Amino acid sequence: MVKFLVILFFISSCSFLKSSPSLKLIETDKLLDSVKLTGEGKGRLTLGQSQHVFSVDSILNENNDWIFAVTIPLHGEEVMILSDIKSRQMPSYEASSFEARIANEFHRLKLHKFITTEKFMRELRYLIRFGLSKQWGQKRDCNPQQNGLTCILDEEKFLVSVSDTEITIKKILGNGQSLQIVAKNLTDSFFQKTDILFFLNELDEKKKSSPFSLEIFW
Repeated sequence: MVKFLVILFFISSCSFLKSSPSLKLIETDKLLDSVKLTGEGKGRLTLGQSQHVFSVDSILNENNDWIFAVTIPLHGEEVMILSDIKSRQMPSYEASSFEARIANEFHRLKLHKFITTEKFMRELRYLIRFGLSKQWGQKRDCNPQQNGLTCILDEEKFLVSVSDTEITIKKILGNGQSLQIVAKNLTDSFFQKTDILFFLNELDEKKKSSPFSLEIFW
């Protein structure tokens, strides 16, 4: 845990000291290509007051399965697999170990009263497959709007917005809920930090108060 906090402090310090141009000056399509969802790094899952810190190894294999493997101290390896993300429909399968952890925490926090874990995983799959669309061979269909881009992938809509320091990919779930990828700390080729956030309502989104957050440092 201490080592992980040192890494966070180091990354935050470097980001603060290094003066970078506004991301608004960079083409949005290029920024989307720089959002990282595969590779090795460190991660932190926060569900309510519960936190888990782990190492991450994530790949998109030849079958277009997105495999997200984590190693949690004292617990060992757990895996989340989103199978064949090239297909819009989610295949039927048994939940893997990391998904089971998320589902158990959802029930503990009573989040399943707002969104079922099945719907959450389905929407997460839509979000991940959009983020990886170029890697599995799908061209993004995006149109500029007043506050960014509106993108369509297999009839699913995503809102892309850019601030001076981060890019956000947002999937609206209805009833004020949203699931988002927020990428920060752009290097020459990719964002060093990827956050996956779930918001129960628009007020929580404004306050950045998420009952579910998955932070990945690449």
